[in-house]
Amino acid sequence: MRDLIFGLIGGTALLMYGVDKMGEGLEKASGEMMKKMLSILTGRVWSAFLVGTFLTALVQSSTAITVLTVGFVNAGLMKLPQAVGIIYGANIGTTITAQLMAFSFNFKLTEIALPVLGIGFTISYFAKNKTAKNFGEALMGFGMMFLGLKILNQGIPFMQQSPTLRYFFQTYASNPIIGIVLGAIATAMVHSSAATVGLVMILGQAGLLDLTSAVAIMLGDNIGTCITAQLASLSGNIHARRTAWAHTLYNIFGVILVALILPYFVRLIEVTTIYLQPNGDIGSQIANSHTLFNVFSALVFLPITKYYVKFLETVIKGKGVDEEIQSIYLDKLLMDNPAAAFKATTSEIIRGAELTKAMMNNVMDALFDNDKDKIELVHKDEDVVNQLQKDITVYMVELSKRPLSDANSIIVHAMISSINNIERMGDHITDIARLVESKINRNLIFSDAAIDEMKQLKELITWMYDNTLILLKEKNLELIKSTAELEDKVDELCKELANHHIMRLEAGKCNVESGVVYLDIINHFERIADHIYKVSLLSKDELQGIARVTEKSASGMAEA
Repeated sequence: MRDLIFGLIGGTALLMYGVDKMGEGLEKASGEMMKKMLSILTGRVWSAFLVGTFLTALVQSSTAITVLTVGFVNAGLMKLPQAVGIIYGANIGTTITAQLMAFSFNFKLTEIALPVLGIGFTISYFAKNKTAKNFGEALMGFGMMFLGLKILNQGIPFMQQSPTLRYFFQTYASNPIIGIVLGAIATAMVHSSAATVGLVMILGQAGLLDLTSAVAIMLGDNIGTCITAQLASLSGNIHARRTAWAHTLYNIFGVILVALILPYFVRLIEVTTIYLQPNGDIGSQIANSHTLFNVFSALVFLPITKYYVKFLETVIKGKGVDEEIQSIYLDKLLMDNPAAAFKATTSEIIRGAELTKAMMNNVMDALFDNDKDKIELVHKDEDVVNQLQKDITVYMVELSKRPLSDANSIIVHAMISSINNIERMGDHITDIARLVESKINRNLIFSDAAIDEMKQLKELITWMYDNTLILLKEKNLELIKSTAELEDKVDELCKELANHHIMRLEAGKCNVESGVVYLDIINHFERIADHIYKVSLLSKDELQGIARVTEKSASGMAEA
């Protein structure tokens, strides 16, 4: 009994660690290709499905693919329908591990566990190439997985002779509902459906589980594996949470469907195994059940993906983008892929620019209509912009600690400079809000001419904002030139407005107190235009990774 317990503990640990190390090594070895394929080749649901299947079969970790997909959706690099397609495929790709385990039992691959482990260590230890090192680690994972299976296999005679184990599995695991719950809990605890399916194979070969009970536990494994994606989505935005729930509900619905037709599904597995693998044992049947279940779920859901996505969007609701107080696109999962991290950061910078534009509109509405409620909205948005500045700066500083190319280092500084300029816009607009509030409280009156001039100024600033928001999304030399011209016009207009104000004062058309507020607002708008122009300049060069040397530079920290 002691040998059985020690063997179960050590064998299970080796199996779990081996599966994990194998997936980690393969993921690192093909990491860049995997991320490029996920971000480029997933335009349609069917192509996303095929990419998810291929990549998961390659790296042998549906968890890694699903978590990365959550990160990509969170960053705005991928839409929910494409993410759902990847999840369908990832669930199929991960079943290769179970097939490999069944294959190892049939062809005695467990006997070469130690040589595979030794070869993997040699490659990992002596190889200079990073990809080769990672491949060596993956081989070590294969070896450990086979060794764990071998140790567990040696415990089969003890399991067969144990009346306690036989009573437990025949009494409890024979109930499909209990089997599903056991599988879900076990996989949620170890974060690996492949490892728990391997254990089910061992129990099946020991005669402790019949095929129906093994299939029930396998169904539970597919629910338990969703826990990692759920944890990864907790800090993400609504799109990331929907992606995680897409994975969870997809597996739950699939389990319910198969559970309703369980006897027929079991018969299908038996027939399929006899046809494809005449010499296959219960281990092969369990591996096939894992594959067939995920293929069946994909075939059911692929034609109705559009409706499934609508269902997710209806059921899983979140706050609007503008109501989120903190960053919603930044994700640490993207740190190993600078291009994705920059895309997420750009989305946050665009969000910050849109917020300050909304702040400007609100403060001008408050000025024109004497509406204090609009001023409250300005202060609320200012808090969000300030938080974005902190979040983006911390995120970029963390990214700068990674190995980066010279071009990427330039982008890091440009990202920080861009959000600093946007935060300064917010500060100036908040100062305008205080001036407007003071005007309302003191019942100060602006002449019709002054209001018309303010509207002209607002129109130019809005035009600059619109140009810059486009420039943050795409490079456009004409818009950069247009923004520069608008900035000059704002400078000229501000001088004209100041002169017009002095003329009105001399003519007795406005009082001094109103005039002071008016001039301060104009000065703040001139500074806002300067900061918008700086961001537009950054979009031309530094945000593209190109060092710029000009007289009028926007690089560095934004001025007050």
